[in-house]
Amino acid sequence: MELKTFFAQGTDGRVIPHARVTVYSLEDGDPLATLRDAAGDPLDNPFSAGDDGQIQFAAPNGHYRIEVRSEDSHQRLNTQFFDQGEVHSASGQQSLTEALDQRLLAIDSVDTLRRWPAHRVPDGCAVICRRFHHDLADEVDVELKRCVARDDPSRAGQRAWLAGDAERDERDERDERAGHHHFTLWADDGAAYQHCSHDVHLLKVGFRADYGLGDDGRAGTDESAWLQETLDKTPYRTKYLPSLPAGRGLYVGKQRIRLCSGTRIIGDGALANSRIVSDYVGASFRDGLFWLREPHVVAAWAEGRPAGDVDLGFSHDIELRGLTFEASDFASAAATLVCVRGVDYHDNHHVRCGGIKFFHELELNRRYSLAREDDPTTDNAVIAGFDPDTPDDLNQGIRISHLTGGADRYSYTPGDGKAAVAVRLNFVSDFSIAHVRMDYCNISGWGGSARPGKGGELRWMRRLRDGYISDVHCTRSNGAIYFNNAHNVKIFGCSARDVSDTAFDFEGCTYCLFDGIHSVNAGNFGISIFYATRGNVIKNFHARQTAEAARLRERYATKRFKPGLGKTLFRRLAGFEDPDFEQDVVLDTGSFVYEGEGFGLVAVDSWVNVTYRNVNHHNVVMDLRAHSNAREQCLQENRFTFTKPASDGDTLVAIGPNGASYARWQGGVIESTVEQPPGVIPLLAQARAYGGVTIVDIIECRIDVPGVDTSILIGDARRSGRSPGHAFRLHGNLVTAGSRLVALNINQRSGGAALQWEALNNRDLSFSPVDVETDQNEGIERYRGLRVGLKATRPR
Repeated sequence: MELKTFFAQGTDGRVIPHARVTVYSLEDGDPLATLRDAAGDPLDNPFSAGDDGQIQFAAPNGHYRIEVRSEDSHQRLNTQFFDQGEVHSASGQQSLTEALDQRLLAIDSVDTLRRWPAHRVPDGCAVICRRFHHDLADEVDVELKRCVARDDPSRAGQRAWLAGDAERDERDERDERAGHHHFTLWADDGAAYQHCSHDVHLLKVGFRADYGLGDDGRAGTDESAWLQETLDKTPYRTKYLPSLPAGRGLYVGKQRIRLCSGTRIIGDGALANSRIVSDYVGASFRDGLFWLREPHVVAAWAEGRPAGDVDLGFSHDIELRGLTFEASDFASAAATLVCVRGVDYHDNHHVRCGGIKFFHELELNRRYSLAREDDPTTDNAVIAGFDPDTPDDLNQGIRISHLTGGADRYSYTPGDGKAAVAVRLNFVSDFSIAHVRMDYCNISGWGGSARPGKGGELRWMRRLRDGYISDVHCTRSNGAIYFNNAHNVKIFGCSARDVSDTAFDFEGCTYCLFDGIHSVNAGNFGISIFYATRGNVIKNFHARQTAEAARLRERYATKRFKPGLGKTLFRRLAGFEDPDFEQDVVLDTGSFVYEGEGFGLVAVDSWVNVTYRNVNHHNVVMDLRAHSNAREQCLQENRFTFTKPASDGDTLVAIGPNGASYARWQGGVIESTVEQPPGVIPLLAQARAYGGVTIVDIIECRIDVPGVDTSILIGDARRSGRSPGHAFRLHGNLVTAGSRLVALNINQRSGGAALQWEALNNRDLSFSPVDVETDQNEGIERYRGLRVGLKATRPR
């Protein structure tokens, strides 16, 4: 029969003398009748523990349940007894009892173990502590091993990560290079114990995680120093923070926590409570509760692009997953990383803070700067040290998904512009972002300045590249999704609501896609494109502006993003000529709806070819001829519906390739459900290119706007008397009954050639034929009196 010894202990680690002990067989559930004491004599069942809480008995081979009762507690333990007499082990032949005693002890807490004298636990003996701290109910079964060689009375009561001599993880070369450290604990007399697990369960290495247990619900033990040491000494090993009891968290004080290559912190998920709480106020643009900027990265980029293998100038392999990040006040991001490759940031919840940011060391050391003089022959990024032709010097391999929560207000203090972000991507390639729902947080990125003379010309490389974004939903943020100088970034199924400035924005981007986006109320623009544009497509979209959009700047106490009228559904602006490249944009299948005072607006300015098809508009006017350098325009099967009256002289839709040779309007409808004043112009088509002949086709359009005198107004809008005259072809159009097709004679009145036109098969809605008439007397004055674009959105 095997003899075993246990001790009766309370939850505070104190022994319980004379506790009542009963041993039951697990086979039949009855009390065992064959117990023996240490001398081999029969032992009553139940029996009493000794003065020191000792429970000692022998039993036959079998499985048993031990129940220990005292006045204040009732405990159960399942155990197994063996009849075998001896075992062979590395230390020679031993009795089974001796072997088991050397291998395993089970006690209540690590706090109890600290008080035990060194001689009580043999060298090499494994100790299972039910919990680490006796005053916390975290039953985590801490496995410690007695290590006499590490005994050190000078470190009594301390803990540390000590480098191991023998145990290495041969599966991970990076772990080999870093060296493997073991959690080491010294008892009150300096006796050493080690926790030898490769992965690190934070509660098993002494983290109290007691934030929220104080009387005010906010106090907690500051674990910042111990967390910092743990991260520094255990790279490429998973640190696991389990879901804590409701209201509790791991408190890291007022310090920003530094990360290093190979940091992996894993929790139980955004819906659990793997909660890290910080008092650090990381409100600035390049800040966060956690920070990665390693010394070797700083050194590598100090003089620009590093020589040799550029990959050595980056940190690697960061994983933050399943956690809740909580700022006690405000933080623009939970984590900010500088020059990194291989990042996984998934299933994280955020309380009063943003998500994750990425920057490049050439920004932080200020080699990349926008302070230089504008020079279209140079790229600021190349001057800083980026390669001019190959994007091999960017952050890369970024994977982000399932983020929730967000900040609790628009900015740190009203009007300071310090806002939180869900994701910020500066100089990044190869990234994906999916399933993000965060309040007061946007997604934005920077691949260089889009401004001309700063790197915005299309000849320069775009350094935010090759990314995928889906199922992102932003509310009450500074914009929703916007990028500067991006290339090949695809955005699918995302939405924005009540955002300042522009909701969805491409600035200086090439070959990017918005597909399935949805915006409701943006302070400036629902969708926009700034600066140069090439190959960009916007499709399957919906944007709606209500009266609330104009009040968002006041609501968020921000003076930025003027004018903030909240009227514009789509805008392309700040364009500039790039003599080496044609610029273009495509809008395909969507809807623009305006529900405020007056009308909403769609507008496009200079230097861009526009393809615009299958778009529905509700109380939205259009101006595509707002600049003398408007390029080719192709509009197909678009519908404009107006349910409120405009004012005399207002133009509902205006097109005009003022700097190109061709434009085309095909199909589509312009209609009004209410009668309009006679001076309203449903469709204005103009040409104003200084040289050559511009041809504008208007084919099979239906205009049903009751009350108007003129349905289509065409004109050569030059005032310099040029020849030959521009030309219009109007074929198969249906216009408002009793209305006219009118040609303005502006260029001819200025001494130039007459407007050219070909009008075939045009009829009004009573099926009467309609031909083009020349406005002989008041062409210039009438043209000057038209309200077009933004002016037409406001009541006179």
